[in-house]
Amino acid sequence: MTGQAAGTRVWIIRHGETAGNEAGILRGPVSANDELNDTGHAQARALAAHLLRQPPRPQAVYASRYRRAQQTAAPLAGALGVPVQVLNGVHEVDCGDWAGQPYSALNAHPENLRLPDGTLGFAGGETFGEIAARFMADVNALPDGTDAALVSHGGIIRIGLAALLGLDIEDVWAGRQLVHGNTDYTVLRRVAGSWQAEQVGQSVLG
Repeated sequence: MTGQAAGTRVWIIRHGETAGNEAGILRGPVSANDELNDTGHAQARALAAHLLRQPPRPQAVYASRYRRAQQTAAPLAGALGVPVQVLNGVHEVDCGDWAGQPYSALNAHPENLRLPDGTLGFAGGETFGEIAARFMADVNALPDGTDAALVSHGGIIRIGLAALLGLDIEDVWAGRQLVHGNTDYTVLRRVAGSWQAEQVGQSVLG
């Protein structure tokens, strides 16, 4: 992109809690219409209050096309008096054959994410490269000069942030880096066409 404004920020936020999160189950695309539970709604309200407490603060609000992300974004957007704008490329990963498995199974056997061609990905779903590409495309297309909040999902945030920051995605995944709890966020700043991390994995409670 050209004409990028120094200091443009984006808050990359994981959505609030759902019943699936509470159960610790991978769900994939079938979770598109999952809603926040009571805890998740409370987290979304706390997130809005937290981000509005002091500048810099977002001026625009984006979310994935999954319902829980839009519900998380809604209190912040309402307080700012702006709409929640939906992005098509930042939804949760398609975990393919892993759908229905507990998070613990994935964490215990990350080696099973090695695909036959040697790359990382979810058998029957997306590769890490495909996930990173769609996340980066949407983040890089955000308007210059407008600080923005973007509500996305845990798996794609880890992969997408690694790609945006030029980190080795395999190392990040194996080292359990860039893990975000519900409504945790990372602040990126775009300077001269590249992204730098100002804050990583911040908790609304911390």
